[in-house]
Order: sequence, then C-alpha cells, then structure tokens
Amino acid sequence: MGTSTPPLRPRERLGRELRALRLRARLSGEQLAERIGTSQSRVSRTETARYRADVAMVRRWLDVTKADDATREELLALADDALVEVAAYRSIFRGSLATEQRARISQDAAAVRMRHFQPFMIPGPFHTERYARSALMAARVADESGIDEAVAARLERGARLRKDGAPKYHVILTELALRWRPLDATDDDHADALREVLAAATAPSITVQVVPADAPTRRAPMCAFLVTEFGPETGEPTIVQVELPAVEMTFVGTDDVAAFELVWQQMAGAALDPQSSARLIAGLLRER
Repeated sequence: MGTSTPPLRPRERLGRELRALRLRARLSGEQLAERIGTSQSRVSRTETARYRADVAMVRRWLDVTKADDATREELLALADDALVEVAAYRSIFRGSLATEQRARISQDAAAVRMRHFQPFMIPGPFHTERYARSALMAARVADESGIDEAVAARLERGARLRKDGAPKYHVILTELALRWRPLDATDDDHADALREVLAAATAPSITVQVVPADAPTRRAPMCAFLVTEFGPETGEPTIVQVELPAVEMTFVGTDDVAAFELVWQQMAGAALDPQSSARLIAGLLRER
C-alpha cells in the first residue's frame, strides 16, 4: 500500500488529535500553516504522522485552535512521546475512548462523503446505547476511563449522520459483521442494534449494503477502513483510516488511497443492493 513502516504510535495519535482540533476550529491546512508559521505540507505530514512535530510547533497549534487545558496537557505529553519515539503502552490510549469519538464528529462535519467497509462488527453510527457500550469495551485493551462520554459521543455522531445536510455515508458490511455481538451484549441488545441499522438505512444520506456470508470475493476482508472525502474548499486530500488494537493509521496520497479504493470497488461488486441488504437484515432479525 506504499507504506513500508507503520507510523510510530505516539506520532500517529498526535497527528489525529491535532487534525481534529484544526477541523473543529474550521481552518484549512493552509490557513493553519500561515498562523503557526510553517508550510501546508508540514501540517499535512504532521497530521498523517509523516513528520515529527517539535513541542514548540504543537504549542502554537494548540494556541491557534484554542485547545482547552486538558487537551493541551494530553497533546503536549504525546508530543514529548513522539519526539523520543518511545511511549508507554498506556499513553497510546490516553483519553482515547471519548476523544476518538469527538474527533470523528469534527471530521464528519468537514466531510462530503464517507465510505466505510466493516467486515467484523456493526458500525458505530448504527449503535444503540447498550450495544455501543459493549462494543467500545470489546475493542478496549487499556483502562475504561471515558466510557460514558464515548457512548454519548458515538450516539451523537449517529444522530448527526441522519440529519439533513449530513455528508453521504455509504457502508458496506459483511453478514458476519451483522451476526457478531460483544460478549457483554444480550440477544435483545443485538436485535436492537440490527433494527437500528435498518432504521438508519432509511435516512437520505445513508446507504447500507451487505456482503452475504456465502458470496465469493476477490479480495479477503482483511480490515475495516473508512474513506473520507472533503469539500474542495477545505483543500483537504482524501484520507483512509484503519483502526488497529493499539493505534489508528491514516493513509493519504494517491498510491495508498488507490489500494483501498480497489478493495472498496470489489466489495461493492460482491454486496447486495440496498433493498436486498435490508431484506437480509430483516431475515436475521426473524431468526432470533
């Protein structure tokens, strides 16, 4: 995919959070670069973990985007970790449960189209409160701090994606993703989540397609990924985000994005149309 070495974990974390701050401040990469005294390309490379930002640059970034005290403390600690290229395992997850969900909302606000391939679980914007709590904890490998705020933010994100003016959100998921449930989720919780998928699919901005379990695919469903496209006025390139247990990786650039585009197109070719997908989901509910 054009990336021979994955980004260092603290640097990747720092880039994601700095990007969220910029988007929340409604600044393009070029505007932010001008205000903190650097180049647009350096801003982009910092956000995608391809440049190791010094602490002074991070401080200016925090000043311009009016970050609160808690965020400043968190990101300055991450900047220190990134500089020495060493991080304690705990620091990878510092504030990640709630912060990650808030960062997604900020990113959605600047997007015009999102394409989400999810082979393993029901996507977060379709979660109910109980299912969201169980799913977030199933993916958590550190402490549980921030779970209540994370659940609330995940539900808020789902509600925003259903509103008029929301970016296009196209989901392709496997039948396995629909059938999987976290250990802490009951059968009723799971059924409610399936109903939520059906309800969300009726929103004008949302498209849901399912790849049946017996459908042959040219590419293996190796990982979940989110392709986000931004409006031309933002000056932002298309990005692809891949979540792993210890880090989220962001890919940018023609070669990297093209690999995910290919997988998307081939999974779309194997998926049922939206109407048939809805019937499959309804059939899973009848099985319960």
